[in-house]
Amino acid sequence: MATPTSFINARYVSPSEAVWRLFSYELHKPSHRVIRLPVHLEDYHTVYFAPGQELERVQNAALARTRLTAFFSLNETDPEARQYLYHEIPMHYTWLERDRRWNRRRRVMANETLSRMYAVNPLDPERFLLRLLLLHRRGPQSFRDMKTVDGVVYPTYAAAAVALGLLEG
Repeated sequence: MATPTSFINARYVSPSEAVWRLFSYELHKPSHRVIRLPVHLEDYHTVYFAPGQELERVQNAALARTRLTAFFSLNETDPEARQYLYHEIPMHYTWLERDRRWNRRRRVMANETLSRMYAVNPLDPERFLLRLLLLHRRGPQSFRDMKTVDGVVYPTYAAAAVALGLLEG
Protein backbone atom coordinates (compact mmCIF):
# COMPACT_ATOMS: atom_id res chain seq x y z
CA MET A 1 0.00 0.00 0.00
CA ALA A 2 1.34 3.43 -0.98
CA THR A 3 1.87 5.95 1.77
CA PRO A 4 2.08 9.74 1.31
CA THR A 5 5.84 9.65 1.89
CA SER A 6 6.38 7.04 -0.80
CA PHE A 7 4.58 9.30 -3.27
CA ILE A 8 6.75 12.28 -2.35
CA ASN A 9 9.94 10.21 -2.52
CA ALA A 10 9.01 8.75 -5.92
CA ARG A 11 8.07 12.05 -7.53
CA TYR A 12 9.99 13.02 -10.66
CA VAL A 13 11.33 16.57 -10.89
CA SER A 14 12.62 17.64 -14.28
CA PRO A 15 15.88 19.64 -14.51
CA SER A 16 14.08 22.83 -15.47
CA GLU A 17 11.62 22.51 -12.56
CA ALA A 18 14.53 21.78 -10.19
CA VAL A 19 16.37 24.96 -11.24
CA TRP A 20 13.15 26.94 -10.96
CA ARG A 21 12.67 25.68 -7.40
CA LEU A 22 16.34 26.16 -6.43
CA PHE A 23 16.22 29.83 -7.45
CA SER A 24 12.89 30.23 -5.56
CA TYR A 25 10.96 31.53 -8.53
CA GLU A 26 7.20 31.68 -8.26
CA LEU A 27 5.52 28.49 -9.43
CA HIS A 28 1.98 29.84 -9.31
CA LYS A 29 0.70 33.35 -9.47
CA PRO A 30 -2.90 34.51 -9.53
CA SER A 31 -3.40 36.33 -12.80
CA HIS A 32 -6.85 37.88 -12.43
CA ARG A 33 -9.41 38.72 -9.80
CA VAL A 34 -12.92 37.57 -10.72
CA ILE A 35 -15.86 39.56 -9.32
CA ARG A 36 -19.25 37.80 -9.37
CA LEU A 37 -22.20 40.09 -10.05
CA PRO A 38 -25.66 38.97 -8.96
CA VAL A 39 -28.75 39.44 -11.12
CA HIS A 40 -31.99 39.50 -9.16
CA LEU A 41 -35.38 41.11 -9.36
CA GLU A 42 -36.39 43.86 -6.98
CA ASP A 43 -36.66 42.54 -3.39
CA TYR A 44 -35.69 39.02 -4.55
CA HIS A 45 -32.05 39.04 -3.50
CA THR A 46 -30.39 36.14 -1.73
CA VAL A 47 -30.42 36.15 2.07
CA TYR A 48 -28.11 33.82 3.99
CA PHE A 49 -29.28 32.48 7.33
CA ALA A 50 -27.00 31.60 10.24
CA PRO A 51 -28.25 29.15 12.86
CA GLY A 52 -29.98 31.03 15.65
CA GLN A 53 -30.09 34.33 13.74
CA GLU A 54 -33.07 33.64 11.48
CA LEU A 55 -35.32 36.43 12.81
CA GLU A 56 -32.52 38.99 12.72
CA ARG A 57 -31.62 38.03 9.13
CA VAL A 58 -35.22 38.32 7.96
CA GLN A 59 -35.55 41.76 9.54
CA ASN A 60 -32.25 42.96 8.05
CA ALA A 61 -32.95 41.40 4.64
CA ALA A 62 -35.00 44.43 3.62
CA LEU A 63 -32.02 46.67 4.38
CA ALA A 64 -29.45 44.51 2.58
CA ARG A 65 -27.63 46.08 -0.33
CA THR A 66 -26.46 43.81 -3.08
CA ARG A 67 -23.91 44.65 -5.73
CA LEU A 68 -26.78 45.30 -8.13
CA THR A 69 -28.70 47.68 -5.87
CA ALA A 70 -25.43 49.39 -4.91
CA PHE A 71 -24.75 49.79 -8.65
CA PHE A 72 -28.06 51.66 -8.97
CA SER A 73 -27.18 53.84 -5.95
CA LEU A 74 -23.75 54.54 -7.40
CA ASN A 75 -25.34 55.77 -10.62
CA GLU A 76 -27.58 58.10 -8.62
CA THR A 77 -24.68 59.73 -6.78
CA ASP A 78 -21.72 59.49 -9.17
CA PRO A 79 -22.24 60.95 -12.68
CA GLU A 80 -18.98 59.37 -13.89
CA ALA A 81 -20.28 55.87 -13.09
CA ARG A 82 -23.20 56.35 -15.49
CA GLN A 83 -20.95 55.78 -18.49
CA TYR A 84 -20.29 52.15 -17.49
CA LEU A 85 -22.32 49.00 -17.94
CA TYR A 86 -22.95 46.81 -14.89
CA HIS A 87 -20.21 44.35 -15.80
CA GLU A 88 -17.69 47.18 -16.37
CA ILE A 89 -18.05 48.64 -12.86
CA PRO A 90 -15.53 46.28 -11.15
CA MET A 91 -12.77 47.55 -13.46
CA HIS A 92 -13.26 51.12 -12.21
CA TYR A 93 -14.69 50.59 -8.71
CA THR A 94 -13.99 48.19 -5.85
CA TRP A 95 -16.65 46.49 -3.74
CA LEU A 96 -16.36 47.30 -0.04
CA GLU A 97 -17.95 44.35 1.72
CA ARG A 98 -18.04 46.07 5.12
CA ASP A 99 -19.95 49.11 3.80
CA ARG A 100 -21.70 47.17 1.01
CA ARG A 101 -21.00 49.85 -1.60
CA TRP A 102 -18.84 50.54 -4.64
CA ASN A 103 -15.80 52.78 -4.14
CA ARG A 104 -13.77 54.36 -6.95
CA ARG A 105 -10.46 52.62 -7.67
CA ARG A 106 -7.30 54.62 -7.16
CA ARG A 107 -5.73 52.94 -10.17
CA VAL A 108 -7.62 51.28 -13.01
CA MET A 109 -6.94 47.56 -13.25
CA ALA A 110 -8.71 46.75 -16.51
CA ASN A 111 -6.51 43.75 -17.35
CA GLU A 112 -6.41 42.33 -13.82
CA THR A 113 -10.10 42.40 -12.94
CA LEU A 114 -12.76 40.26 -14.59
CA SER A 115 -16.44 40.49 -13.84
CA ARG A 116 -18.94 37.73 -14.33
CA MET A 117 -22.67 38.16 -14.10
CA TYR A 118 -24.43 35.10 -12.82
CA ALA A 119 -25.98 33.02 -15.60
CA VAL A 120 -29.75 33.18 -15.76
CA ASN A 121 -31.93 30.50 -17.31
CA PRO A 122 -34.22 31.73 -20.12
CA LEU A 123 -37.02 29.81 -18.39
CA ASP A 124 -36.90 32.59 -15.77
CA PRO A 125 -37.89 35.27 -18.30
CA GLU A 126 -38.00 38.40 -16.11
CA ARG A 127 -34.55 37.83 -14.63
CA PHE A 128 -33.18 36.74 -18.01
CA LEU A 129 -34.42 39.95 -19.63
CA LEU A 130 -33.17 42.05 -16.72
CA ARG A 131 -29.73 40.55 -17.34
CA LEU A 132 -30.05 41.32 -21.05
CA LEU A 133 -30.92 44.94 -20.25
CA LEU A 134 -28.01 45.19 -17.79
CA LEU A 135 -25.69 44.17 -20.64
CA HIS A 136 -26.92 47.07 -22.81
CA ARG A 137 -28.07 49.93 -20.54
CA ARG A 138 -25.59 52.45 -19.14
CA GLY A 139 -26.26 54.32 -15.92
CA PRO A 140 -29.58 52.91 -14.68
CA GLN A 141 -30.52 54.27 -11.27
CA SER A 142 -33.24 51.81 -10.25
CA PHE A 143 -35.19 48.74 -11.30
CA ARG A 144 -37.86 51.12 -12.59
CA ASP A 145 -35.23 52.90 -14.66
CA MET A 146 -34.37 49.56 -16.29
CA LYS A 147 -37.94 49.40 -17.60
CA THR A 148 -37.85 52.99 -18.89
CA VAL A 149 -37.08 53.60 -22.58
CA ASP A 150 -37.29 57.08 -24.10
CA GLY A 151 -39.27 58.37 -21.11
CA VAL A 152 -41.86 55.60 -21.26
CA VAL A 153 -42.03 53.21 -18.30
CA TYR A 154 -42.91 49.74 -19.56
CA PRO A 155 -44.69 47.22 -17.32
CA THR A 156 -42.15 44.41 -17.88
CA TYR A 157 -38.52 43.97 -18.78
CA ALA A 158 -39.67 42.13 -21.92
CA ALA A 159 -41.55 45.19 -23.16
CA ALA A 160 -38.53 47.39 -22.43
CA ALA A 161 -36.24 45.00 -24.31
CA VAL A 162 -38.57 45.05 -27.31
CA ALA A 163 -38.66 48.87 -27.21
CA LEU A 164 -34.84 48.95 -27.19
CA GLY A 165 -34.71 46.55 -30.14
CA LEU A 166 -33.03 43.78 -28.15
CA LEU A 167 -35.94 41.41 -28.79
CA GLU A 168 -38.41 41.01 -31.57
CA GLY A 169 -42.04 41.16 -30.56
